[in-house]
Formats: sequence, C-alpha cells, structure tokens
Amino acid sequence: MALTPEELDRRKAHFWTRTAQYKSLGYDRLVAPAFVLDAAGPLEGPLLDLGTGMGLMAREASRRGLEVVSADIAAEDQQVAAFLTDDPAIAARIRFTLADGAALPFPNGYFGCAVTMDVLHHLADGAAVLKEVLRVVRPGGLVILGEFSAEGFALVSKVHSGEGRVHPEGPVTLDWSRGFLSGLGAKELALREGHLHRAAVLQTPADAGAPPAFAALDRRGLFTAMDVFAKNWLAHDGCWFLAAEKRYGLETAMELDAASWRLFAAAEARRIMEAFSIPHGGGLRALEQALTYRMYSFINPYRVEWSEDGGVLRFFMEACRVQETRHRKGLPDFPCKVVGEVEFETFARTVDGRIEARCLHCPPDSEAHGHCGWEFRFSRAAPGGAN
Repeated sequence: MALTPEELDRRKAHFWTRTAQYKSLGYDRLVAPAFVLDAAGPLEGPLLDLGTGMGLMAREASRRGLEVVSADIAAEDQQVAAFLTDDPAIAARIRFTLADGAALPFPNGYFGCAVTMDVLHHLADGAAVLKEVLRVVRPGGLVILGEFSAEGFALVSKVHSGEGRVHPEGPVTLDWSRGFLSGLGAKELALREGHLHRAAVLQTPADAGAPPAFAALDRRGLFTAMDVFAKNWLAHDGCWFLAAEKRYGLETAMELDAASWRLFAAAEARRIMEAFSIPHGGGLRALEQALTYRMYSFINPYRVEWSEDGGVLRFFMEACRVQETRHRKGLPDFPCKVVGEVEFETFARTVDGRIEARCLHCPPDSEAHGHCGWEFRFSRAAPGGAN
C-alpha cells in the first residue's frame, strides 16, 4: 500500500531528526556510506545495494556515477528512500526493487559489484543471502560488506533503548560473513574501520572454467548436476558401443570396449585418488573409498561387504541402469562380464598393485539377475601389506 503524502513528509522529518541526533552523538550517517564504498576503490556497475533502508548507500553510489539497483523486502522503506532521493540526477540512476535477498530476481553475473550496509545483523539466513550475492555478481567482481563496529552498535542501541526499543542484532556478523564468503572462494582484499563502521571488501571467484550457473548452485543443485552428468556419461558410453557394434560387429565391439575400459578405469582411479587424497598402495580400504567415488555411484545403487578378518572386500551393484533399460525394451541382459573383469581389475590394481579382482556374478551369468558383484583381496604372490 502506498504511503500518503502526509506520511511521507512525517517520515522524512523523522529521518532528518534522527540524522541530527546521531551526529550529535558522534555518528555522521551521511558520511558513513562513502567510507564503506571507499574501502573498495574504483567500482564497476551496475551496483547492487542489498537492503535499501533509507537509501543512503544507493544515493552515495549514484553520486559516483554508478547505475544502482537497490533491493529490499520492505515496500514502505523503499517508498521513503525514493522520497528522500530528491535530486533528479541521482534518482535517475537508482532503481528501487522489492526483492528477497535469498531469491534475487537477477541473472547470474548481472552486477559488477554489490554492497550491504548495516544489513547483515538483520538477516536470519546469512548463507542463503550471501550465496545469492555471489551468484549475481560477475566473476572477479567485488562484494562490499559494511557493518557497525562495536562502538557503532553500542551507540545505536543506546538511542533505541532511550525510546523503549531494542536494536536487533541477529546471528549474522561481519566476521562470520567474511569467513563464509572466503569458504566459497571469495578473496578478501581489504578490511578497514572508521565512522563507527567496519568494512570488508571481497572479490568473487574468477571464472576458472565453471560457468556462473554451476558456481552458484547450492548443495541440492550440485547433486542434481552430478546426476545429470553421470547419466549423460553412461549414455555416451552406450552410444559409442552401439556405433562400434553397427560398424564392426559385436565381437570386435566387445574387444574395443574392453580396451577402452582398460584405459579409462586406470585414468579414473588416478583422478579419484588425486582429488580425494587417497594414497597409492593404500590397500583394500583405499580401494573401498575410491570405488564409492566412481561415476557409477550416481547411477547404480551399491553395497560393500567385508569378510570377518578384513582380508576380503566385496562390492555389489544392486541394480544396473543399462540392464534395466534393456529389460524395459524386452531385450536380454548385455553380456558385460568380460569387459567388467578388465574394468574392475584395472581399477583395483591402479589403486594398489597388490590387489586382485574376481567376478562373483555378472551378466550373462544366470545368477546375476541384471547386476554384478566383485571380490577383491591381496594377490597371494604379493608381499604382505595392511588392508
């Protein structure tokens, strides 16, 4: 609902009264936004001002010639902020937008920079908001966080308590936010204090080959992406085999498939060990860990069993997407045992050369029922080693 002209005039008068009160106590709220922005140096727009308030930050950024989008969930605050922006030249560069900071209506990488000032301590879910800020700021752009210092919080709390009110201070602090953004790959460039504020400047991660759409995904989104990649990977393997079979026949296609898996299984094992710090020669425990990180784990459910003495590892795929697809089409099981023997033996020996693999069941075995099981143990010829 739009505020009446009388209400807007009343709130404008209150703003200037409060501004004078703060200044008499040593806090110039008209200067503080410039201090926060100065911490970052030259800025590239457009600038996201997250948390409009009375429009102080939006107007300061506009004075610097930046195009500004000022977002807030409080419609009345935005009306007052727009009313206080009485310089037409400054107002022309500001777009006030109603938006939830945890679900910003802007595309990935839309802004050159973003700033929050005295907003963090009002947030209930800082992680969701800061992830959105990273998403909408282009790779290598700046995120500027300004919050009251301890002295600033004390002054504001004193003013509020004098009116019988409590100034809220939620769980999200500047230091927590700095750590959270750093954990997402942002690099802190500056931290300064003055004008009863602390200001931190962080640079969003540069695009290192990951499109912003993936860089901004949450945990659920990343798992969805991994699932899609895994299924596409498997589909490509199937397309490759069908093309080889059509051109060369089944027997030659199977030979080529085995040769391909011998190369791929070794490369896959090496990359998994490097990515997850799995030691080469780490025995059956290392193999168990490496097996669970294979792309197959996103496609086929599996289980792991150990012998009582810990000397034998058994790995079972409880279902197989390839075989289930064939069954739906009325086709018999694909006879993948000969290829699987090459694949699992190569993978295991790449992890630890002492390990040998044995197939327990795999199509076309009658007891396989569309899935497979494998057993791993140290080769009898290998010198003793820990599991």
